[in-house]
Amino acid sequence: MKKSIVIIGGGLTGLSAGCYGRMNGYETSIFEMHSITGGVATAWKRNGYTIDGAMNWLMGTKPGSGNYQVWEELGVAQNWKIYNHDLNAVIENREGKAFSVYCDAERFEQYLLELAPEDEGVIRELTKVQRSANLDFPVGKPPELNNFFDNIAMMKMLPLGNMMRKWSKVNTREYAQRFRNPYLREVFVLAFGGDIPLIMSLMALAMQHRKLAGYVIGGALALVEPIERRYKALGGELHVHARVEKILVESDKAVGVKLADGTEHRADWVISTADGRTTIFDMLEGKYTDDEIRNRYEHPDLFKPLVYVALGVNRTFDDVPPSIAGTSYPLDKPIVVAGKEEKYLNVRVYNFDPTLSPPGKNIAVVGFETDYDYWKNLREDPERYKAEKERIAGDVIAGLEQRFPGITAQVEMRDVATPITWERYTGNWRGAYQGWVFSAESFTSSMRKTLPGLDNFYMAGQWVNPGGGMPTAAISGNHTIQLICKRDKKPFITTKP
Repeated sequence: MKKSIVIIGGGLTGLSAGCYGRMNGYETSIFEMHSITGGVATAWKRNGYTIDGAMNWLMGTKPGSGNYQVWEELGVAQNWKIYNHDLNAVIENREGKAFSVYCDAERFEQYLLELAPEDEGVIRELTKVQRSANLDFPVGKPPELNNFFDNIAMMKMLPLGNMMRKWSKVNTREYAQRFRNPYLREVFVLAFGGDIPLIMSLMALAMQHRKLAGYVIGGALALVEPIERRYKALGGELHVHARVEKILVESDKAVGVKLADGTEHRADWVISTADGRTTIFDMLEGKYTDDEIRNRYEHPDLFKPLVYVALGVNRTFDDVPPSIAGTSYPLDKPIVVAGKEEKYLNVRVYNFDPTLSPPGKNIAVVGFETDYDYWKNLREDPERYKAEKERIAGDVIAGLEQRFPGITAQVEMRDVATPITWERYTGNWRGAYQGWVFSAESFTSSMRKTLPGLDNFYMAGQWVNPGGGMPTAAISGNHTIQLICKRDKKPFITTKP
């Protein structure tokens, strides 16, 4: 008789775990609380426009690269179309001067040297990291399964780990002070963020330089939908509108789940890809924790949630160079979001992806990091909550009018998502769309996928893999099934459609 796995959550990790579970002969059942799969890797449609809430770039889009194999096995890479950007970002000042962040290290270096030859040493140090940081690793095994020889092979990563430790201690604002050129000193902070570790931006640029991380035309749905089809073709069960309320435990062993409708579903293994806090403290009632786990959730270091304004515009934006992060410029009148003045507007237009909007039209997206508690409290008054979203959308449109005259009359659709939106549809604690903040320490270490005292249970996804992201989610599903296969003393098998 085949062994069975219940998977909580139909996001990328859950779908990946389901696919690899089926490849290895397990009966799998995914329970997803929403009406669609994808979790945080999601998009929604409004008036003929598709609002993508996840896809900026995806690691593993280059054939032969480490992550590409996973996307092949999950049935995505065979038919996708990839767009590799030339530009990461564009930052404009009040005089209309534009600063370009190029994905290609040689081009970016030459551009910076022409801009500020007096800063040659600092510039070459920066682009050396962009050029040399190799983040292309095979999926391999989860760290828990590494043997002596695997650990020896991992020694190859030590130089990268050391580099990351060095650069993670330097935030962008501090590094900018090394430039003598006043314009470069100012615009560098705007381009790469003020107080975040510079390594975050350099890692992305390094992957884009090597063309390891392109954009999948069609966005998140073009990734999720083929994986769901692959899962079903492998014979996996999928249940939507199926919220798990409790993980069933007998003699300290996970034996299944109980849904909100009262039904119970038994299995040999339980994998939770759902929100970490909900899993540990609600579904398991906090019975399987220790000081480390409690401290992590009592003093969380989370990705800041977003207010996400999407506009459907009867405009092509042919005059805007396609870029990953978008175009930023100073506002004549700051926009107030959750009590904070936003003096710059960053807008991403999808003029490189015609599938997201009707012909001749486009999607424009503006996002602001924001305070979760502000929106949580405001949501208690539905009318005020709705009015505040409408006000912010109006202020964003006014801000865009400053840079794109005539756009106000061209807006056909407006949609505003808040941290509460993310929390409601994905279950992510405090709207933290990528969970724990990534750090150099988390790059070279691994959070436990198990809980103390509980057997036949694994956690997977962004709540045990800091930094989150779509490749991490897919690999987490793969690694979790490897761990289960090891426990069941069977070889781990992968196939391609």
